[in-house]
This record gives sequence, C-alpha cells and structure tokens, in this order.
Amino acid sequence: MNFNKFFELAKKEGLEASEIRYSQTTSLSISLFHQEINNYSVSDSSTLSARGIINGKFGSCYTEKIESSSFDFLVDGIKNTAKLVDNDDEAIIYQGGDKYKKRNLFNKNLENWDVKDILAKLHELEDKLKAADEKVSEVEVSFSKEEGTSILANSYGVNLKQRSNIAYVVGEVVMKQGDDIKTGFDLQILSDPSDFNVDKIVKKVIEKTNAKFGAETIESKTYKAILSQKCVATLIGALCESLSSENVQKHSSFFEGKLGQKVLSSKLTVQELPYTKNIFYSYFDDEGVPTQNKTLINKGVIETFFYNLLTAKKDGVKSTGNGKVRGSKTTIAYSSIHVKPGRASFDELVEKVHDGVYITDLQGLHAGLNSNSGDFSLQAEGFAIKDGKISKPLTLITVSSNLFKLFSEIIAVGSDKELQYTSTSAPSIAFKHLKVSAS
Repeated sequence: MNFNKFFELAKKEGLEASEIRYSQTTSLSISLFHQEINNYSVSDSSTLSARGIINGKFGSCYTEKIESSSFDFLVDGIKNTAKLVDNDDEAIIYQGGDKYKKRNLFNKNLENWDVKDILAKLHELEDKLKAADEKVSEVEVSFSKEEGTSILANSYGVNLKQRSNIAYVVGEVVMKQGDDIKTGFDLQILSDPSDFNVDKIVKKVIEKTNAKFGAETIESKTYKAILSQKCVATLIGALCESLSSENVQKHSSFFEGKLGQKVLSSKLTVQELPYTKNIFYSYFDDEGVPTQNKTLINKGVIETFFYNLLTAKKDGVKSTGNGKVRGSKTTIAYSSIHVKPGRASFDELVEKVHDGVYITDLQGLHAGLNSNSGDFSLQAEGFAIKDGKISKPLTLITVSSNLFKLFSEIIAVGSDKELQYTSTSAPSIAFKHLKVSAS
C-alpha cells in the first residue's frame, strides 16, 4: 500500500509529522461437540489508523474503509481530535536511524492448512478423549487460527511490515465418579500443523482431570509452596507492571527509585526476548522503534524499565521498543517475557518443599491484586505435598501473599520452562511462604 499520498495530504493540511498503520487480520474458529460442528466461523478485517502532530498535539483517527477517500477522512480526524487534547505531554513520532533485526517466521504450512485435515484431527482428538477413560461423560474440542499483517509508516521515512500466524487447539472433558464431577482441559500452541499432537493432548487432559478426584481440605496456615509454570507466568506478568516506566513516573510502581538495586531473590532472572524464534517474535513496536532483547531483573537486581519514546525522553534514555499506541495516547506494552530456568527438576522441587502445597491454577488476578502494594488474595487449585511427594488434590482454596515478598523468598527455580499462550515462558518455582486458606 502506497502511503505517500497520505503524507503529502497531511503536510499540506499543516501536520508537522504523521504516521499511518494498516492492519489486516484473518481468523478461523472451529469447535466440535457430540461429534458435530457446533461452531464454524471465519472473519477477515482490515483497518487504517493514523496519528499526526499539529500545533504540538497528537490527533488520531481510524477507519475500516480501505478506499481512496480514507486518507482525507484520516487527516480531518487527526486535526479535529488534536483540538481536544488537554495534556502537556510532548507529541513524538519516531524519526528512525536504529537497526532492525527482521526475521520472517510466517508459516506457510499453517496458512495453507486444509480445513478438512483440521476437522479430521479434531474428530480424532474428540474420539480419543471420549475413549480414554470410562469416567469421561462429555467432550468438547476446538481449534482457532489467526493470521495478521501489520504495516507501519511515517513521514520521516520509516516503513515496516510484519506478518504473523498462530493457532491453538483445546481439548476439554467432563469426568464423573459417582456424584463427583470434574472438568479439565489442555491448550496446545501450534506454529505448524505437525505440532498438533493428539495423543499428547489426550494424555495431559485425562491425567490433569483424573488428578482432581478425591480432594481433601487443608488446614489454613502458611506453607512452603510450588507454583506451576502457568501460575508463575501469571504472577510475573503482574510483577512486570511495576517495570513500566510510565508507572514509575506516575509514582505507582514498587520499583520506583530501585533501579540497580537488589530487591528480589538472587535466584530470579527475568528477560524480555522478542527476538526468540517462536510465534511471538516481533521486531518493532507500535511506534516503529526496534524491539530489543533485554534483561529486566538480573539475579534479583532491577536492571531496566520498559520505555516508549515519551517516557524515555523524560528520563533521558532511549526507548526500549515497548511503545503501545492507543488512539492519540502511547502507553507501555511488553511480550515474550522469559523467566530463566534453574537446574532443579520438578521432582527435586517437591523434595525441597517436602511438606507444603503445589498450586496449579490461580483465578481472579485483576480483582485480587493491589498493583501498588503487591498484596494479593486469589482463588486457587492445587495439591498437598507430603513427605516429598505430590499427595491429594485440595478442595477450593484461597492463597495470599505480597507479590514482591513472594519473589524475594524463592527456595529454588525449576528446569521445566514452558511457553504459555500469553507469550510468557516460565518454569515452576518453589517459594518459602504462601498463606493458604481453606474455603
């Protein structure tokens, strides 16, 4: 798409600088229930969004109409919305000059995957889940695939393009044992059709669901605890909010004034690795700034914050490629967070804890976490750990602690790193203290 006419029109209408983005997304969703297709949907959407600076203020506009008159509409929208901006934030559009580490990871096999083959795999998954255990009473399987193209250009000559695609498959069962009913599921991230491993999903779903039977109550007190990869990823995501330079500058971050200081466990190292060769790879942010691999927390020491162009200028540093554009406003975003794994196997973590709890799932993070203080209280699922072994599943419990205190009291970090659909990769971690309350 040729954006030169847009830039010419923007300049003619008095815009000091301008930026335009084209986004196109195609998605496919399929689900099966009782051997029938109960959902089949295909969507295709395209948008043009633009920002511009006039009289020192940002204006913005977007449209879903991709036609010759769209540029006039966008420029008019930028001029009109700029008049409504009442903050004193400096309007900055990236002028380029930095090198990009561009890599094409778009998978053609995923793009050309025949729907008949996908349906055949889903039917196979449904049949094998149903036959895997006599306690299985209901089965539902689903598949989703998304492909996207993003083009970003600005009046300083920056012109970037990225294509990406990703797919997920979910298997879910309901199992009955007498009057006891349990549900369980597993989600598999697919970067290629060959990743669709039916037997692996069946094994994980049935094992995870079967393990929930025979739940027992537990005494309400503080325990040593292991958090699963999924739980660690969830809490690390919350921890990263305090690494946002925007939150630091607004005095709403626990890490304000602690750059270069050791404030967490020396066993904790956290990185952002957007250049990792997987489906979450990205080489530029929403402002067109190159992303970069970086260490955020190095053995408990806070090494850097996430910066966009505006927050970086306020602190006199360079943007780290973490700009997220929302209309006229730019905020902070991050992805591909990696928690460095340790050397301990999961069984060794259990042995180290000896007597405690293993937490497999956390719920209600947004409502149950105070982002300023780090205090949290969340509903959870898990198992007792007794005599160095995983024991009975637990009835519904509530776990509570302080996010920053928790990550300063690590017993050991596991070697079992796993990539989550949120793009965070994390291992299981054993902690010294976690308060558990029986519901």
